[in-house]
Amino acid sequence: MIQSSNIRIMSSALLKIAKILRRDFSELEKIQNSKQNVEKFVFKSIENIKESINIDLVKARPEAKLFFVEDEAEVQQRDFFFLVDPVSGVKNYSHGISYFASSIALIIDGKVIASIIYDPIRDEMFFAEKGKGAYLNNSRIRVSSNNQRSRAIFVLESIDLINFFNIQDEIFENFRVFGSSSLDLANTANGKIDCYISKNLNFQKTTAGLFLVKEAGGVLHQDKNNRYSMVTNNNMISNL
Repeated sequence: MIQSSNIRIMSSALLKIAKILRRDFSELEKIQNSKQNVEKFVFKSIENIKESINIDLVKARPEAKLFFVEDEAEVQQRDFFFLVDPVSGVKNYSHGISYFASSIALIIDGKVIASIIYDPIRDEMFFAEKGKGAYLNNSRIRVSSNNQRSRAIFVLESIDLINFFNIQDEIFENFRVFGSSSLDLANTANGKIDCYISKNLNFQKTTAGLFLVKEAGGVLHQDKNNRYSMVTNNNMISNL
């Protein structure tokens, strides 16, 4: 696939910060049992990542604003901005667990037009543009077509979500908690995860991933009482 200028700009910024992430992650793996202050190290690492990505995106698109997912600034409907999650899965990252990712969503006039999620450890770049489908590196991806609970892999945002479902013993082993919503959604778009389930879905942190899943043919379903949200394929929802 020929990548657009928006995808090239975002991927270039993520590839640059990936060097910082891999370097610092290697150090974090070494200091888990030492007396060094891991929390301070992680804070400094993320600040360096934010600085790098801010410089690159603002330089490439000076007309665009930039927000990080934890920002509380009000976003106007007609804004042109990047929404960035420097590290989705910070707890994994800080504990030397190699399941985390960085993401960027590009939003214009209140609508996502492109998003990208990068796994720096596995060198996997997931990206999508409105109406053009979703890709892993340069290969088209789609959500799983599985519609059988017994064969499905369910990934939960948190372990307490198990209480919302009448989970039978024979499928209990099909449930996972990995700890990175961006990477969970990227792998849902790629068909490795059949269904991602979240309570009180944080739309800022999942904007890039939800857009990726939508372009890969998936859907977002919320129960009528807004207790939880599911991201999967239409056939799976009808059988849950």
